[in-house]
Amino acid sequence: MREKGFTLLELLIAITILSLIAVIIGAGIRLGIRAWERGEADNDNSQKIRYFSERFSRQVKSVYPYQIEIDGEKAIAFKGKSDSIFFVTSSVAHSEGGLKWIAYFLKDDNLIVQEGDLPDKKVMEKVFKEGEIFDSGVSELKFEYFSSKDKEWKKSWDSKTDLPGAVKISSDSLPSMVIAIPLGLKDEKK
Repeated sequence: MREKGFTLLELLIAITILSLIAVIIGAGIRLGIRAWERGEADNDNSQKIRYFSERFSRQVKSVYPYQIEIDGEKAIAFKGKSDSIFFVTSSVAHSEGGLKWIAYFLKDDNLIVQEGDLPDKKVMEKVFKEGEIFDSGVSELKFEYFSSKDKEWKKSWDSKTDLPGAVKISSDSLPSMVIAIPLGLKDEKK
C-alpha cells in the first residue's frame, strides 16, 4: 500500500521552482526601483536646469547699465570672461526693490552664484570671491558676448561704456542658451 505525501524529489523540485520564481520577482522589483530612482534623478536634474535657465534668463534680460568706479574711472558694472560673468540687474523680488549685482563663475568644479545689494562701494572687492554653490560637478562653463557693433561673438566683454547685445552660455551639465540684453541692443537699427 502506498502512503500519501510528497517524495523527496518532488519537494526538491517544488523548492527549486519557488526559488526561481522568488529570484525573478526580486530582480523585477530591483529593476523597478532602479528605474524609479533614475526617473527621480532625471526629474530633479530637469527641475534644476529649468530653474537655472529661467533665473539666469530673467536676470540677464534685466541687466541695468549701473555705473561704478573702476580704477578711478566711471564704467558700466558688467564684466564678462569666458568662464565668469558679473552684472547689475533690476530683476529682484518686488518686496526687495532696488538693484542687485550678480556674479556667476566656476570654482572647483562648482557653478557658483554671488549676489549683493546696491549701492555697494566695495562691490569689486567682493566679486568672484565666495558665493553659493548653484550646481556641483560642472567642469566646463563657457560664456560668450555678442557685440552689436562688430556683429560677432566675443570671448570676453570689457567695454566700460556699452553692454553686449546678448550673452551665450554653455556648460557640460546645462543646455546652451542665448539671452538678448535689450539695453545692449538699443542702438541696433531695425
